[in-house]
Amino acid sequence: MKSRQIVSRTGVQGAGGAVAAARELSAAAAQNMLEQGGNAVDAAVAAAFVAGVIEPMETTLAGSGFMLVGMPDGQAHSIEFGPRALRAAHPDMFTLDDSRDIDRGLGISVVVGDENVQGAKAAGVPATLAGLAAGHARFGRLPLSAVMKPAIEAAHDGFPADSYFALEALEHIQALRADPGARALFLRGDLPPASAHLGAATLGQPDLIRQPALGRSLEQIAAQSADAFYRGAVGDAFLQTHRELGGLLSREDLAAVQPMVAAPRRLRFRDCDIWAPRAPCGAVTELQMLNIWQALYPDAPPLEDSAERLDRLAQASWHAFADRYHWLADPDVVPVPEEGLLSDAYAREIAALIRSGAAAPRSPAGETPWNYFAGHAVHDPWRYEPQSAPVPPWSPGGGTSPPAGTTHVSVMDGQGMAVSITHTAANHCGAKVVCERTGFLFDAAMGWFNARAGAANSIAAGKRPLANMGPVLLTRGGRTLAAIGAPGGRRIINAVVQVVLNLVERGMQPAEALQAPRIDASGTALLASERLADTVSSLQRIYGPAILVGEQHQGYGYELARPSIALHDGRMAHAAVDPFSRGYARGLN
Repeated sequence: MKSRQIVSRTGVQGAGGAVAAARELSAAAAQNMLEQGGNAVDAAVAAAFVAGVIEPMETTLAGSGFMLVGMPDGQAHSIEFGPRALRAAHPDMFTLDDSRDIDRGLGISVVVGDENVQGAKAAGVPATLAGLAAGHARFGRLPLSAVMKPAIEAAHDGFPADSYFALEALEHIQALRADPGARALFLRGDLPPASAHLGAATLGQPDLIRQPALGRSLEQIAAQSADAFYRGAVGDAFLQTHRELGGLLSREDLAAVQPMVAAPRRLRFRDCDIWAPRAPCGAVTELQMLNIWQALYPDAPPLEDSAERLDRLAQASWHAFADRYHWLADPDVVPVPEEGLLSDAYAREIAALIRSGAAAPRSPAGETPWNYFAGHAVHDPWRYEPQSAPVPPWSPGGGTSPPAGTTHVSVMDGQGMAVSITHTAANHCGAKVVCERTGFLFDAAMGWFNARAGAANSIAAGKRPLANMGPVLLTRGGRTLAAIGAPGGRRIINAVVQVVLNLVERGMQPAEALQAPRIDASGTALLASERLADTVSSLQRIYGPAILVGEQHQGYGYELARPSIALHDGRMAHAAVDPFSRGYARGLN
């Protein structure tokens, strides 16, 4: 027996609203908007802009993302500004490197020079600025200049380099040294900044990370709208840097950016509706897992963390991820059986397989699932498509596992409006390139594509890659109940699903729902919170040893993602963050 640390964190509540974000400055910006009379959209967009300044290790305002807006009466809207390949992109733009088996978690299809995740060619079409501005213009209340003010101040005044910032800089130090703009942002000389990790209270203050060029760019956008970037001088300067560094972005790419405001996907789950983005992302897989789960347990789902519950959660995940790795891609470019994957009949088929004791779909020894299942279909969801179509014979020679690097904001205002925003640089420190003229970090959206031809998710001009982001909204009884989301790469999907189960089936409060131990079954092995060690040990004969995720002092871990919740119980707004993260929640009375 050993002693262990008991980690917990309280949630917050407030009649005037509540917010959960990854950093305190982001949460404070959201609270400030609510105090000025803004609504949940003003608050969430302000927090998202600040995150784009103070979390360059996770995201960039020249990246991509999704925003879900839930109105007090239960109506839901999706503002989609997801990743997209440039018009000059093509299937053979990267040279495959077969001399390496794995690199930075990317799986089998590694490319020469890591050009799909590092450098100007890794960047997709920057859409976050347009998406945040479009969501604010449609649903916000305060002027854009007021909403962007905290981000502008953060760029000019600086933010403290915490230990996570310093560790990320150290992890990617060689790539960051190679680009003058990235070196100036992430390093001090050739070394990571001082983070005062031994104690900022008495042993020194961390370095401040100031970004004057980014501050000036945001000032122009606040005064002139996002057109300053997409049709104006800020965008011209960004394009010039792209060209100088060998990037493929064009003026036509920027001019074509039009965030879509659409009806979200909807799944009826128990007594709730789950709303999620429509574009290629984590949404279909999240909803598919939930639909399989309620097909497994139409009446009385298990509420305790028994071996049966964890086993069936894992199986539902592995079935859904096998479909994800093979079938999912941009339905505007290739055929995708989205309706079949989310049909009740297909969920019942998978549930029957699980009940029968059939082995969960897992890749053979020595092969990663994203590589193996990209060319091997386990199921046939096309049989459940409402209109018959030829089944595409996807047969790539390998696959790629998308990188990680994301932030999330959940907000609920006092009137019951909810917002869930996830946006990203698509990799830690993006493409490790910063435009010195504008201060914008390039994202690494091309890393989300399969670098090999012949897969559903292979590269094509203007195509949307399969991202991992998966924000959701919950509505119940004609009102919006909760906004949920997480950073964490592909681990987002399992985390969001289990948080939904904790809220809807287990009746947990937000902080309790986030503190409950989780598993992840999206890769080769079963990952589980160390608190589930005894329970998952009984599954060893089926899945082999589980990888236990330590939760002691792991404030930046991605293994089980880092979800957050904003919720309204009909009387008060509540917010909470994963207790094992550095996130912050604030409430307004």
